[in-house]
Amino acid sequence: MNSSFFLVRWLFQAMDWVYRQMCSLFSTGGWVVVLTIFLFTFAIKLLTIFSDIKSRKSSMQMQAIQPEIDKLKKKYGNDPQKLNVEQRKLMKERGVSSLGGCLPMLIMMPLLFMFFAAFRAWSNQQTLDLMLKIDAGQGPEAFAASRFLWITNIWRPDNLKAGGTLMTGQEFWTTFGSTNNIKDFIFFSKNEAELSRILYELHFFTKTIAEDGTVQYVLATDGGKAFMEAYQSFVTPITLNVDLIGGAYEKMSNGFAILPIVAGATTFLSSWITTRNQKKMMGQPAKSDDKNDPAAQSQSMNKMMMFMMPAMSIFFCYQYDSTFAFYWIFSNVISLAITLVLNATVFKKMQMQQGTVEVIKK
Repeated sequence: MNSSFFLVRWLFQAMDWVYRQMCSLFSTGGWVVVLTIFLFTFAIKLLTIFSDIKSRKSSMQMQAIQPEIDKLKKKYGNDPQKLNVEQRKLMKERGVSSLGGCLPMLIMMPLLFMFFAAFRAWSNQQTLDLMLKIDAGQGPEAFAASRFLWITNIWRPDNLKAGGTLMTGQEFWTTFGSTNNIKDFIFFSKNEAELSRILYELHFFTKTIAEDGTVQYVLATDGGKAFMEAYQSFVTPITLNVDLIGGAYEKMSNGFAILPIVAGATTFLSSWITTRNQKKMMGQPAKSDDKNDPAAQSQSMNKMMMFMMPAMSIFFCYQYDSTFAFYWIFSNVISLAITLVLNATVFKKMQMQQGTVEVIKK
């Protein structure tokens, strides 16, 4: 999703607003960013918890009726049409949806890309803000406020890539100059005069005179060559500051790739515990080779996503900003906590009810 998409813009503006309120209450710093992300993630989880519970109930109900579905297969194995009708009839009577257990995954994917785009927009705004601070002689202080534990700059990825502590001139040109989309940023529009002047001095912009005599700034046509040279000198007060990044900007990584690993591990752990507890409470469902079986489709989808999502988490969190990695880790931990609470309360009650039903049948 692009940062200009209205839902992404709203999400980005909401996070930025919460962050600024936190800064006014406490102070600037990487820990304030992390606290803001946690509060925002927790609020989103609260808004989606009821639909999450409903979807998990549907998944466990599907597992509960699997033995009955297997009996229908034996009875109507030679009549696929009749089998399909009876399966759907059974699921309707029990209030089970074949897609109910997959809904959390279907909701998670759009949210994943929305948050990814929003955090990228938030990080890009901080890059522009840092340029203003550098121009005002406050660059080292502003950059120091972005440190958090082992991460030198929380607005950059926690990975092992050399030169990852700051956005390079090439990255800046690719991010803001390839389509001249820098003017689409809300932060740019609020600071247009100052940023236009700075970017003109750095040869990112050139000046043209419109027909009405007004000065307009347009993207340079040299592919960013002059800008990249000027940008390197522009960030020198930060890159040569030993107290900030040790004076090894081109060689130093921004972290140790801890966040991507934790993100992948928590994603897998959350899915694994959810699946394990469901099987433990409802019984191991019989395997099915029927590709048209709704229960088999649900089981296959859940198994595939249990391994796919951790891999995707590691990839995205390694490539993109640490802020997104923190969001993903917090989201996983909160989801895991919700799962454990539900398994000990709501789903435990479902298990007892299912046991009562089995006794009555016997």
